[in-house]
Amino acid sequence: MNWINKNQNTAILIVFVTIGMIILFISNKDTSKYINIDIHEGDTLWSLSDQYKGDLSNDEWVRIVKNENNMIDDKIIAGHTLIIPEYKKVISKDRGIELASDKNEE
Repeated sequence: MNWINKNQNTAILIVFVTIGMIILFISNKDTSKYINIDIHEGDTLWSLSDQYKGDLSNDEWVRIVKNENNMIDDKIIAGHTLIIPEYKKVISKDRGIELASDKNEE
């Protein structure tokens, strides 16, 4: 306790640096997983985004893929592979469809 009283400014600085490092560590933690896919004849980034984008928008998915693959433009070549973000589909329970005519009239 005596050291803290003598070095109050240093103690405060250490606390702020520690908090800053924790915040940077948490915010930069990449939780995304990536997979490789083969490009086939006729594939485009936009058609692939429809298949693999998950909850992302098409624009955001294409931007991520271009960034991960160091691409300048949208051109992809059949036979090459792309690194794309892995998306796990969430399977929801079948809730069924209720039509207006299915309800009992009272």
